[in-house]
Amino acid sequence: MKSVQLGFEESQKLLVKYDIPIKGEMADSVQDALDAADEQGYPLVIKVLSESIIHKSDRGGVILNLENKDELTRAYHDMLERFKTESTQPDFGILVQPMAQYGFELFIGAKQDPGFGPITMIGIGGIYVELYSDAATGIGVLTREDVLRMLSQTKAGTALDGYRNRVLDKEAIIRLTINVSRLMAENPEILELDLNPVITRNTGFDIVDYRLIKGSRPVSYHRFCELSAAKVKSLGDIFAARSAAVIGASRPGTQGGVILKNCLGIKKLYPIHPRLKRIQGLPCYKRLQDLPEVPEVGIFAVNAERTVQIFEDFCKLGGKGAIIFSDGFAEIGRHELEDRLIELSNQYNVAYIGPNCLGVIDNFSKLYTNFIPEQRSLPVKKPNGIGIISQSGGIGLELLEMFEADNMGVGRWVSIGNASCVGVPEILAHMGRDPKIKLIAIYLEGVADGLKLLEIGKEVTKKKPVLVIKGGTGGGAQAALSHTASLAGSHEAFKACCQQAGFYLVEELTEDPKILVNVLSILTSQPQTDGDRTAVVSVGGGAAILIADQITEKGMHLASFAPETKQELKELMKQGLKSEQLGKSNQLLKNVGNNPIDLLGDCDDDRLLETIRIIDKDPNTDLIIAAIYLQVPLLSEYLPERLVELKAELSKPLIVSARGFSDYVGRCREYLSEKGLRTYTIPMIKPIDLALKIWKRYGISFME
Repeated sequence: MKSVQLGFEESQKLLVKYDIPIKGEMADSVQDALDAADEQGYPLVIKVLSESIIHKSDRGGVILNLENKDELTRAYHDMLERFKTESTQPDFGILVQPMAQYGFELFIGAKQDPGFGPITMIGIGGIYVELYSDAATGIGVLTREDVLRMLSQTKAGTALDGYRNRVLDKEAIIRLTINVSRLMAENPEILELDLNPVITRNTGFDIVDYRLIKGSRPVSYHRFCELSAAKVKSLGDIFAARSAAVIGASRPGTQGGVILKNCLGIKKLYPIHPRLKRIQGLPCYKRLQDLPEVPEVGIFAVNAERTVQIFEDFCKLGGKGAIIFSDGFAEIGRHELEDRLIELSNQYNVAYIGPNCLGVIDNFSKLYTNFIPEQRSLPVKKPNGIGIISQSGGIGLELLEMFEADNMGVGRWVSIGNASCVGVPEILAHMGRDPKIKLIAIYLEGVADGLKLLEIGKEVTKKKPVLVIKGGTGGGAQAALSHTASLAGSHEAFKACCQQAGFYLVEELTEDPKILVNVLSILTSQPQTDGDRTAVVSVGGGAAILIADQITEKGMHLASFAPETKQELKELMKQGLKSEQLGKSNQLLKNVGNNPIDLLGDCDDDRLLETIRIIDKDPNTDLIIAAIYLQVPLLSEYLPERLVELKAELSKPLIVSARGFSDYVGRCREYLSEKGLRTYTIPMIKPIDLALKIWKRYGISFME
């Protein structure tokens, strides 16, 4: 797209329309400059304006503090001489402006993003704007709350709040930032806008310099529109399936065979195959038209061409919704086939998930279309309130296996594939409306409709938490583009989208996807707590020290025990002292009552369990982390059973970190998990911190 920098008059006209004041006058001659000076008053500044001169100060294109006519005349001639080569260009000009008063320098900029539309930035400005890299981002037309959030993430915001008793006009800057976002939203042909520096004072501001870039045509991006009632209903029919046809069903060992076997929980299940008579004990049909009824859901596992042909038949017969596993569409450049699917979907109001997806798992309706064989995976068939949306089939599968390994259930799991009919926003909206889904987690690689995701996300997060993990933020961006048929938006815009929508963004996915699983595990297995005052109990001191360090680094708080709690802990420790230790008891008991608590290597079951009971009653503690080396000799093999019994007595969350990886520790962890007391190695503190934030925001328990 060809682009040009707008001249002063055109820029001023557009900016003033949005209450963005630009001062100054263009001067084509010395006399013009002198006339402008008479109107504006001294002191003055003159600047060279040209599309080819970006950093004017670096080129000597700015002359400051001109106090009178003589200084202005000399400066004007000097400027012409300095830029005599550029002065022959049609866009060359000299701007005369009043000299701005001293103040704090800000940068406010904006650009059009193909995935999210207009994005606006604010931060420290001036000649060091790139060096400081202080800007925070917002998308769409911003609200006052959006701008306050952005400022809270920057050093510029700290200065505007009043630094060293210096008062600045924060409200004027908030209004200016909102106006910039409005200008960009209503003028999509403006590709970029820079205001730098914006000199802020105790009252008002001056925009010292500006730059607007206009494209030859407006940027096209997906604008938010309400989901159609027909599409919402069709999507609901998929997840409430009472009858389904598997197009491409076959014998075991094939994709269609695995899908059919996994879907046997559907009461009315119809295999479609042109030659076979029976599969999995079910009568087989040659065509959709031969079925005794019109199936509500069509599950497609045939090639792309046949999928399009049979999907048209399915729509004409009155099918309600479809899941399309088939690949060979837009992800390999065959857009015409996928366009035909979209056309049929719109014509008949039949929604589909896919194509090029790994399927749908709905443990409420028993629609289980994952094509991974059970013997090669860990099928999750226990329903709960967790909904998973994944743009990657592989990551979605990995998360499923982690859930099952931790004895967690899943309510609904959707692999969206190319998402040409319904994507993350539509599935999110559906899960947001479903009372059976309490928690939602999303894995994303690309964002083609960022504004829709933002607007739907705002509504969903009013009622339930949404956690997001994203691939393709750095070196993986190119792979994300090639993996799906969607368009990756800029990561800064994506982060802003998450913040404005109220999502919890888990950014460490590339380090360990277990973070997301552990957040959901903690929320669904522990009672709600309102605070983050944490008690750390350990059998073996090293683990406790590491955990305590991580707690404070994360910004959480270590509990300071009440005096009565400390006294009870000392009495408990005295009971365990041997006769030869009694003489040294003062030294041994000196640190008892401090946090973290080291119960020493001679700890037995009773000492550990009673310590946890005492802390559970402590008024200054909100949750308990128990770091346990189960290998310690005096801890019995019955400790896992006793911990399960203890958990039922407690009023506060008990996070058990079973340390080590021996077979014995593994067996203990497996037993505890089966009984609903899930244990954690690493990562642990990040998930706890996120769970605490969710509990505090929503004020409800998510326990199963």
